[in-house]
Amino acid sequence: MTAYRSPIRQTRDGRYEVRLDPEVRAVLRAAAEQVGDLVTTETGLTRRVYPPAYVAADQEQAESEYQKLVHGALERRHRGCLATLAETATSVTLDREELGQWLSAVETIRLVLGTRLDVSEDMDPPQEDDPSLPEFVLYDLLGLLQETIVDLFARELPEGGVDQVSPGGR
Repeated sequence: MTAYRSPIRQTRDGRYEVRLDPEVRAVLRAAAEQVGDLVTTETGLTRRVYPPAYVAADQEQAESEYQKLVHGALERRHRGCLATLAETATSVTLDREELGQWLSAVETIRLVLGTRLDVSEDMDPPQEDDPSLPEFVLYDLLGLLQETIVDLFARELPEGGVDQVSPGGR
């Protein structure tokens, strides 16, 4: 039995080594580029990327004001992270900021893909002859990649999850 090897690991110099097949890297690049084009448009596919803050019928004004405040910044963030993923998909190593942008980009792609596939917690897995099976496989792959990055970042947290500050100092 072969031991599991994480596709991403932190190196001694603090960078992150990315060990992904070239085919996976190509799919990540293409998905990031495609979704990067989508996040600039208001479509049903992006509704999970820009969820409403106010959903009650009597809160339409508050929702409109909220979207005016945050939509542009969210769109720039999504586009930037997706561009970083597309640009660094073939990189052997990433720094912490780039890996953080990968995490955000992977989440954005999963949100768009999950909307397209109408993913829900109580759905049955697709059948072998389902034409959308490759998209479900990509959705699962992105989930594993996301989990890997979160686990790596979680290991960097201090014991108990909170920085230990000495009394009277920082």
